Amino acid sequence: MIKLFHPLLTLIATASDSLLAKYVLYLKKENRILRDRTLGEIHTKPHERAQLLKYGKPLGRAINELITIVTPGTFHCWVREEKRGRKREPVGRPGKSAVLRELILKIARETGFGYTRILGELRKLGISRLCRQTVKNIVNEAGIKPSPKRSTGTWDQFLKTH
Repeated sequence: MIKLFHPLLTLIATASDSLLAKYVLYLKKENRILRDRTLGEIHTKPHERAQLLKYGKPLGRAINELITIVTPGTFHCWVREEKRGRKREPVGRPGKSAVLRELILKIARETGFGYTRILGELRKLGISRLCRQTVKNIVNEAGIKPSPKRSTGTWDQFLKTH
């Protein structure tokens, strides 16, 4: 009985291996086309890097022919860093304090002022180490639209309120 199933199982396994190989080949070609259309570098985020490591490490050296988002050398560097237990430090300047962010958002929501006017109000409060672009970035990150689009009323209503 076992001799009967062994060739059948072998046939199924080789058929599925062949199909999986075709899937991988297709995905590699599709990935190459997408990478060719993407200009510049792709910077991975820590959670994306962790996913690449999770699924790429079991492949061993075979990852060298599959990986296209970063160079194989970069991937192996990530593996070494993970083995050593190193944590990557966040890149860039620290953001503005939560209190300042909340103040900017409160002014934007309650008054409907534009970025420059919000900056002027903050300067009246004695907050001077801030620029218009920072105010704009904070307001945009919160999903608040630029000033004239914020209010739902007409232009006449806007002029009357201001």
